[in-house]
Amino acid sequence: METNDKIARATDVPDIRELANEYNRSLNEGYSLERVNELDDVRYTRWDAQSDDGKKHDSNMKEGKQAFPWDGASDTRIPLADSIINDTVDIMTTAFSRATLKVGGTEVGDVQTAAVANNIMRWQLDTKLYHTLNRESELLAQYGQQYGWSALFVGWEQKSALKPRIITMDEISQMADQMEPGNPLKDLPELIMDAEQEDVVVRILQAQFPGLEAKEARSAIRDLRNDDQTEIPEAYIAVNQPTIVALKPWEEISFPPETVDLQSARVIFRRLFLTEAELRAKVVDEDWDEAWVEEAVKTAGRSTEFHDFSRTVTDLTLNESLSMYDNLIEVVYAYSKQGDKNGVPGIYCTVFNPILSMHSTGEEKFAKHELLDYVHCRYPFVEYRRERLKRRVTESRGVPDICRTWQNEIKTQRDSVFDSTSFETLPPIMVSKRIGTANKIGPAVQLPVTKPGEYEFMRPPSRTPNTALNLIDIVTKQADEYFGRANPAIPPTQTQLKQQRMVNNWLTTWTEAYQQMFALTLQYLSPEEIQRISGSDAIPQIEMRQFDFVMKFDVRELDTDYVNNKLSSIAQYVVPQDVGGVLDRNKLVSMITRSISPDIAEELIVDQATASQKMYEDVKNDIGAMMLGMEPQYVENDPAAQTKMQYAQEIVGRNPKAQAAMQGDELFAKLFENYSKNLQMSVMQQQNAQIGRIGVNQIT
Repeated sequence: METNDKIARATDVPDIRELANEYNRSLNEGYSLERVNELDDVRYTRWDAQSDDGKKHDSNMKEGKQAFPWDGASDTRIPLADSIINDTVDIMTTAFSRATLKVGGTEVGDVQTAAVANNIMRWQLDTKLYHTLNRESELLAQYGQQYGWSALFVGWEQKSALKPRIITMDEISQMADQMEPGNPLKDLPELIMDAEQEDVVVRILQAQFPGLEAKEARSAIRDLRNDDQTEIPEAYIAVNQPTIVALKPWEEISFPPETVDLQSARVIFRRLFLTEAELRAKVVDEDWDEAWVEEAVKTAGRSTEFHDFSRTVTDLTLNESLSMYDNLIEVVYAYSKQGDKNGVPGIYCTVFNPILSMHSTGEEKFAKHELLDYVHCRYPFVEYRRERLKRRVTESRGVPDICRTWQNEIKTQRDSVFDSTSFETLPPIMVSKRIGTANKIGPAVQLPVTKPGEYEFMRPPSRTPNTALNLIDIVTKQADEYFGRANPAIPPTQTQLKQQRMVNNWLTTWTEAYQQMFALTLQYLSPEEIQRISGSDAIPQIEMRQFDFVMKFDVRELDTDYVNNKLSSIAQYVVPQDVGGVLDRNKLVSMITRSISPDIAEELIVDQATASQKMYEDVKNDIGAMMLGMEPQYVENDPAAQTKMQYAQEIVGRNPKAQAAMQGDELFAKLFENYSKNLQMSVMQQQNAQIGRIGVNQIT
């Protein structure tokens, strides 16, 4: 099906100039660099003529300007936006680390595979990506709160490396013996020993070891011929795992300004700055065009746009002098939805360099252009929005956008308090006016007056001392109320509602990211690896529709008192009423331990199957001791008494020797009776919520 959109048309050769133009449009019309700098200025409390001592100075002002109201007046930094962002990020990252992730099946038969899916995700999150997720979750939260939105890149990373491999003539001979007649490897030992066949052996070795240079192959052949062994560099997959990266808006990710959500975007651009070594490694790891790489390395230090925290604003034009990126090459990954001739859509990834596209002479220059093979068939991006007031992604506001006036108001009042104090401490001195003197105001200045007389201090303007401080409290409360920060003047329930909504929105982003990551894990890991990770033969299918991913966190659990009261209520009111044994006490203990200390819980808690097996073995050992005439050690008010009674009856019922002892061994019968009474007493004590002595006498 034909389309007029050059980007949406699936072709073997992409239109790089069209992609470059759209890339510049996404940067220019989507969000200006001036706007980004404005938000940074608010958060980091930066402005023109600022000094390190927090005061205004005439020397810092532009020519012809003077500090107002006087030289040395207060110029306080009020990091309200920064404080709000950091407090919010603390809640978000804590919720992220403590949230429960559950992978549930959508059908009745999915229970077993869903359990396997949970094991796979736990392995990924707690082992492979633990440090990465901690770092990227904080960056994602910081970007999202500051700029209003941010995004995650969710992909799969494969990197090759070389390791030495020792090969002996004995190994080669054994391998040759296993080959069928006609296979070139069948005659490899004889070929190695024949110096005239060296060229043939070189080709065989290069076929077996991709990347082996002819010179290295000849050296290896001679070593085998003379020393019966050699060392050959062998390529292997050093990294094979998911990759999750938080992307800074407009610097690391951009898209057309009309985009309402990333999955419906016409095209998404991800920008990286790579070293020359990283660029050349892409030829092997990602099959980039080597000729393009050679041209791209010549553009090091040049970019189509640049932004950093130096407050330097540059135009969207070629920048030839980037101090931070002097040795780096700009690379843009363009992800676009393209339809084939039948209209079947697919996501294509095109890698290009904007500098080369500008200097193109009609020849399309790109590193790679291919159909993305990710099985989930989605853009490998997940957006996070701080708020949802309008449809477009970029219309979500950041914290500096919202609290700018509040921050300025607090600053004004703080400066007024400082300046008023300075003015009152040492007011201006009124002196006789002299020719050439100028009227200046400020602490301790000499103010010329026409009235002759002795020196005297000027009376400061009257003011209400607490007015400014009261205004600061009012503004602070407004900000805290809006952003859901704890404040004694705000009802806790109101604060918790705002925090919970924020956390729910935040965790939804990660749920979507985990869905993509899970699909890629099933796609790129072998069945053997998945079995080893999960410990089960029940391998989930790649189709993600089989599973629901849910992340939950109750913000009330940030309050230690709330957690303690909740656990106390369960112990006091719920457990004593569990006469039917509907509570899973193992899960209850696990929950209590994790709420007290997740780290300790990680060390102490074993899975239920292991715990049950250990308890079964303990009961079996107790019965064995009683059959030998020894009394087991009793546990007063044993919480596991009910389960132990069941195990004891089962063990005796299945053991013919134990059954015979019950009939013929009076001592064993009494010991077992006493053992059973002890367990029964513990059960009764728990049912009645009473704690007492065992109530049985030991047999002497």
